[in-house]
Order: sequence, then C-alpha cells, then structure tokens
Amino acid sequence: MPQPTIEIPGLEPLNLPGARQSVAPLHAFLRECILDGRLPPGTTLSQVALGRQLGVSRTPVREALRMLQEEGFVEAEPNQRMRVAGINPAELDADYAQRILLETLALTMTFDMFGARERREAKARVTAMRRAARAKDLDTWFVVHAEYHGLLTAGASEPLQRQLRALSDRSVRYIRIAQRFDPESWSAAGDIEHPAILEAVVAGDHDAAVSCLAHHLERTALRVMRDHAPDHVPEAVPRAMALVQAGPAPWPVADETA
Repeated sequence: MPQPTIEIPGLEPLNLPGARQSVAPLHAFLRECILDGRLPPGTTLSQVALGRQLGVSRTPVREALRMLQEEGFVEAEPNQRMRVAGINPAELDADYAQRILLETLALTMTFDMFGARERREAKARVTAMRRAARAKDLDTWFVVHAEYHGLLTAGASEPLQRQLRALSDRSVRYIRIAQRFDPESWSAAGDIEHPAILEAVVAGDHDAAVSCLAHHLERTALRVMRDHAPDHVPEAVPRAMALVQAGPAPWPVADETA
C-alpha cells in the first residue's frame, strides 16, 4: 500500500546531481534543516514522501538518513521511516561534559600558536557576534560563534577537532531551539563570556582561560537543560568541571537550576 505524502513546511525541491553524487549535498541539507529547526524534534521522515517533496530519488534519501542516524540526528521508526531525534537531556549532559573536557584540552594545545593574527580574528568574531545579536540575525551569529570557538581550538589535531565539531553540532540543535524563544538573554551572556575567554588567552593567563571556557560551556549546558528538561539533574557536567578543576566563574552566575 503506498505511503501517504507527509509534507514538511519550508522544504522545496532541490536541484541535485545524479543519485550517487546527490547523497552528500542531500545529507548536508537535511542536517542543516535539523540544526536550524526547520525539521523540529519528532518530525516523521518518510523516504518516499521526503524524496517526492525534494525531487530526489529514494536511494540517496535512504543513504542520507542512514548517515544522519549514525550521527544521532534521526531515529528509526517502523515501516522504513525515520524521525528527527527528540530531546534527550542525558545525551546533552554527556555531550557537554565531553565538550568541557575536550575543548579545554584543545585550548591548551592552541596557546602557543595564538599570535597577533589569531587575536585580531578572534576579536573580529566577538564584534560580529554582538552585531548579529543586535540585528537578531541568529543564522549569522551561529556561523561566527562556531568560527570563534574554532580559533580557540585550532591547535588541536584534526581527529580531536572532528570530535569537537560533532559534539558542537549535536548541542547546537538544542541551543537553536531554545534561543528562538529567548534570543536576548543568550546574547547577553555571550557578550560577557566570549570576551573574557579571549582576554585571558591574550594576557597569557592560561589557567584563567581554561576556567573561563569551562564555565562558559557549563553555563550553556545548564541553561539548555533547564529549558528543555527542567526536572533533569545533570551528572556528567559537574563531574567534568571537577576534573578540569575550574575555580569560581569570573562573572556573576545566575542560578541555572532555579
């Protein structure tokens, strides 16, 4: 029996190459739709219906969805369908704990190569984030935000950077959903925390830089968990902070568990 068409708002037919060559751009497109909220958590993804709506054959759709499943963005359902993965606070807790440990490690591997050019580029990203936040341009803000964190971890090996990108992508999905409802509070916190991290790096205060970055990630994790799952008690993030041995946050910290 043919499956019914499941129209997803905002998705238009794509102009893609042949089946084999279309897998990568289709995967990238669907991944971005999940990250920016066009495909919200719980959305059912039928191979047949999705291919029909996007003007793509079933084979590349199936392969793209398989890749997204491996990355944790979609989950399998009966009848050869997938759905966009739902909110999982335990996963978010684990992802941010790993980010705290690995991103601070990558930062320590970047200190020696953070020269005048890197400082200028990082300061430019901080300014660009502020401008994008004032303009309520969330898409630009996220691009520049990723570039800023990339500069802070550029000294790490490529395998470590791949891990960081995967962790960041999974956590960004939650942040984008929450930020849509309260963008001003997100940008206000970042306006304090991002410059503080950079100032510590520029001053050569490595311990302070690690502490600032760890607290920045911790604050974000607790805020996102509070927004998505207020009853969830984080376990991994506090343990990661203890391992990093970050001192008190260098800025006023609101009670994120309230």
